[in-house]
Amino acid sequence: MRLHRLACASTALLVLLGGCSGDAKRTAQPAPSPAAQPAPELTGNALGATTVPEPLALAPYLDPTDSAVDVTEVGKATGQKDFTLGYVQARDAEDCTATWGGRTPLADQAVATRVALIDALGGQTVVATGGESGAYLESVCRVDQLVAAYTAALDVTGANRLDVDVEQEVTIDTVAEALATVQKERGTAITLTLPVAGVADGLTGPGIALLRAVQAAGVEVTVNALTMNFNAAGGGWGRAMTRAAAAVAANLAAIWPDKPVTEIYRMLGATPMIGVNATGGTTKPGDARYLLDWARHKGLGLLRFRSVNRDNGDCDNGTVSTTCSGITQSKYQFTAEFQAFTR
Repeated sequence: MRLHRLACASTALLVLLGGCSGDAKRTAQPAPSPAAQPAPELTGNALGATTVPEPLALAPYLDPTDSAVDVTEVGKATGQKDFTLGYVQARDAEDCTATWGGRTPLADQAVATRVALIDALGGQTVVATGGESGAYLESVCRVDQLVAAYTAALDVTGANRLDVDVEQEVTIDTVAEALATVQKERGTAITLTLPVAGVADGLTGPGIALLRAVQAAGVEVTVNALTMNFNAAGGGWGRAMTRAAAAVAANLAAIWPDKPVTEIYRMLGATPMIGVNATGGTTKPGDARYLLDWARHKGLGLLRFRSVNRDNGDCDNGTVSTTCSGITQSKYQFTAEFQAFTR
């Protein structure tokens, strides 16, 4: 079912934190289509066009513009091969051009080199859009532009797995229609990454509304719960993360009531923030192992973490940073710990 975009001022349902950007103010242009690897050959599925690949079981987040992380070294040290590259964002709040982090062109040579190194490891990539801050493609682009932006980002990395991380407001019907189009046309595996509201609350109301929209649009999704940056009283941070993820599973069961429990957990993922969180607890190695054991027991479809760029002991004073965890740890300790997760 195709969803029609609604006017921002009255009928658009908006998700999460930001403000609305009206069409009258936009000077957005379609995302560029850089020279890229061709999309993989695909076969028919229930959507009528293509086969959706399985999600990657373990693909931690990696900022591909950060030259400090040597993916070859990570692979040799830990065995990690697959990565989620993020974040692809709009150039600014009025320009739909797809970029890495709002600054770096999609076809940047340094990013292409890192993708080639991942390929050399025998790994695969997921392309992530959105993120904690920055201008969202999902807030700036029209449906056709958003489809073009997703396609360009996937093609330039040779990927066919898309992670849409929604931590700000977006127009729900625009996102649902764009995702339905991309999945139907190329069989893209889609993950919706959404914040949790708390230990027992599951997803936020807007997050649930987005899931209901993509379910109505016929999109096959995995839901990745951001088990980070929430308040939890007592019981340990590892247990708090599992309780929050279990509450998200209950949300999914309400939206997809015909799915058995095992399938609900199969379409669920979890992503902690390693080390010091901006709010809430601190994910220490023991907390990560607690979440990992629970995920394996429940049969979750995927685990990720934020991020390989932070997985080092370069700061141990409680700092919240994109380049270190803020705790005492060895280099790539969390990446190595998560290798125990198997589908």
